[in-house]
Parts: sequence; structure tokens; C-alpha cells
Amino acid sequence: MANRLVLFLLLFSIQLSAQNMTRKGYIAKYKDEAIYQMKKYKIPASIKLAQGILESGDGNSELAKKSNNHFGIKCHSNWDGDRVYYNDDDENECFRKYNKVKDSYDDHSKFLLKPRYANLFECKLTDYKSWAKGLKNAGYATNPNYAKLLIKIIKENDLNQYDLEVNELSNKYFFSGFSFGWTDLISQSVLYKNNKKKYYLHFRATAAIDNLALMLGGGKLITTKIGFGTDFGFITQTGDINKIELKPNYSLSSHFFIPYKNNQINIRFSLSTTDAKKVNPVISIGFLR
Repeated sequence: MANRLVLFLLLFSIQLSAQNMTRKGYIAKYKDEAIYQMKKYKIPASIKLAQGILESGDGNSELAKKSNNHFGIKCHSNWDGDRVYYNDDDENECFRKYNKVKDSYDDHSKFLLKPRYANLFECKLTDYKSWAKGLKNAGYATNPNYAKLLIKIIKENDLNQYDLEVNELSNKYFFSGFSFGWTDLISQSVLYKNNKKKYYLHFRATAAIDNLALMLGGGKLITTKIGFGTDFGFITQTGDINKIELKPNYSLSSHFFIPYKNNQINIRFSLSTTDAKKVNPVISIGFLR
């Protein structure tokens, strides 16, 4: 009888252990979501993961398992979603309940967009220590060691490696490469893109069937991936080698920037004219490094 009891307890403990997520398992499962949230909201993935680990007990807390709440966010007055009640700082406190864990991650990002956390976004994406201290100072948690705990988790698990993926491109300003399209057959382009100040400048030398052109332009970034602007330069008609004319050229352009690793795929649509009487549509796609 005693042997059976020991065996039962052993099997029960093994089963319970199998059900609990390890810290390594938590990171592997949710790092991609943390990186996605970082790209979308500019919140370091290391901070997101460290908070999720700390608040949810590596995803094993009752609140995390039953309500998919990985960040301990309480209901507050503006919450109109599902809710559950647990004892925390006070008895029977209201916590937010989510259908999916990714909903918890997204809601956490939106939660940090509140004015009380505005100073956090002045910190660099790679400065996880300032983010951790800022969260504590803004009152995210009542634990006086909250910042130290986050920093410890990040260091021990090398979580700051996930902050570099988006930061490398956000800190890169200059790109150059070739573009191909119609009516500009080939272009050599140099691009300066400032995501933080939301503008871009570019220079291109183009060759079409019957002309060459040098153009300088710039514009406003509506998002980091979409920009609108104007170009000005000079175009040389090359149809008659004995009569080469240099004419001013103007264009309105829209740019679509697609990040690829540490480079940019640039799709450009523009309307170009030399005398306002005839407008030529231009489309090109280029790979800028």
C-alpha cells in the first residue's frame, strides 16, 4: 500500500511538472510575439518578455492559465471586456480576461501608451535598464524591487538580443542601390530615411529609352513604410545626338518601403513632367542596402 502511494505521488508530481512551462519554453513560445509588438509599438521585446515572465510566473500562474492574462493588468474603469477576480494587493480584485495570449500582449502594449508611461518612449529600444526603472517609477507594480527583478531576468536569459532586430534598421539612415521599372529603365538611387523625424531625402540618376535624368527629392513619411514627396532635377533628351536639350523636370512621388533584414525594398510611383503639358507615369522597384 505504501509503495503504491509513493508511486502515485511520483507520477502525480511528474505530470504536474510536465504541465508547467519552463522559463526557456516561455521565451521560445512568445519571443516572436514580443518582437512583433516591439516593431508595432516600439516597446523593447526584452521588457515585454521579462514582464510576462515575472507577472505570469513563466506562464504558470492561475491568471495566465485560465484567463490568458500574462501581465497582471487589472480591469480599471475603462475595461469593458471579460473579467475575473483574484486576491492581490486587496481581496477580490478585478483582472482582465483574454481569449488568447496574443490579446494580452497587444493589450499590454496599448496599456503602456497611457500618458503616465509617456516618458518611457524617450528611452532607446536597447536601453532596457531605463525602461525597467521607468516602469517602476510610473507605478506599474508596487514591488520596490520591480526594476531589479526585470533587469535580472533580462540579463540571465539574454533577452536583450531580441531588441536588436528592429533597432539595427531604425538606426540606419543611408541606403543605396539600383531600381528598375518603366519608363525609367534603370536608376542608381541614394536614400536618406529618418524614421524618427519622419522624412526622407533621395537622389537618383536614371536612364530611360530616350533620356537621362538627375533628380533630387524628398518628402514626408506618413509611416515608416509609406512616404509622399516631390522631386526636381534635369532631364536630357537623347533622341538626336546633334541636338541635346537640358530641361527641368518635376515629379510627385509616393514611396513604399519594405524592410528586409537590414535593407529596404523601395517601390516608387510618380507622375513626371517637363512642361506641365504632358505627364508621364513612372513605376520602379529597387533593392537598397
